[in-house]
Amino acid sequence: HPFLRIADRGAEFVSAKEWMRICFELLEMLKAHKKAIRRAAVSTFGYIAKAIGPQDVLHTLLNNLKVQDRQMRVCTTVAIAIVAETCAPFTVLPAVMNEYRVPELNIQNGVLKALSFMFEYIGDMAKDYIYAVAPLLEDALMDRDQVHRQTGCSTVKHLALGVAGLGCEDALLHLLNFVWPNIFEESPHVIRAVFDAVEGLMVGLGPNVILAYVMQGLYHPARKVREVYWKVFNTLYIYNSDALVMGYPALEDDSNNNPGTSNDGNEVVHNDYTRTTLELFI
Repeated sequence: HPFLRIADRGAEFVSAKEWMRICFELLEMLKAHKKAIRRAAVSTFGYIAKAIGPQDVLHTLLNNLKVQDRQMRVCTTVAIAIVAETCAPFTVLPAVMNEYRVPELNIQNGVLKALSFMFEYIGDMAKDYIYAVAPLLEDALMDRDQVHRQTGCSTVKHLALGVAGLGCEDALLHLLNFVWPNIFEESPHVIRAVFDAVEGLMVGLGPNVILAYVMQGLYHPARKVREVYWKVFNTLYIYNSDALVMGYPALEDDSNNNPGTSNDGNEVVHNDYTRTTLELFI
């Protein structure tokens, strides 16, 4: 893509006005059937934003979230995320979050998707922005629209994986409280996103925090509730069976209740479930 090369290597030889004209032309490229063309187009937005600053480019892209064509909107959200990554997220985040206030489903879903891609791209830089986006994600995870909750969970997943081990556990725990009620969703896309978020939070918060949430439902009277909770527990067990030992309840040796002799008079050795600190550490 020649624009991509020029924007990367010789952006200063073209006026800002001309770059903006190219931006509008590039929006048409997002409709292309070939994935390679769409990919080059979204990358070019990043280079143009680097050349002339993110504000004008961002304004063009945010306007494009209003269109009906889904492919256009998805490509636009990727372009916004690339602009955020190229020009540092703080230049983009205020305008993107402000756009969420528009009471229209497509725009709000586009904003959430852009945030999801952005956190996927920026990784551990997310620690500087998690407290800023938390209220927005709260709103998305409580929304009546399923797609809001699905995209919100996807964002939480990338956010949790990005800030793992960076001391943002308070915000992650807060978001977990909003993600958790969605584990009973029926729609396959939503439930996949919810479980992805829970798995991301397993990494960000540690498995024992999730175990504390799971314990309450493992033996619930309703089968449908038990099934969901066991599904989460099985995931925990597959990924973190060793770390879960710390979270299990401490069971004392019950030999006082069961006298330790068998019928033939030999002493019976009981299982002793008390764990030493060393065992927990190991």
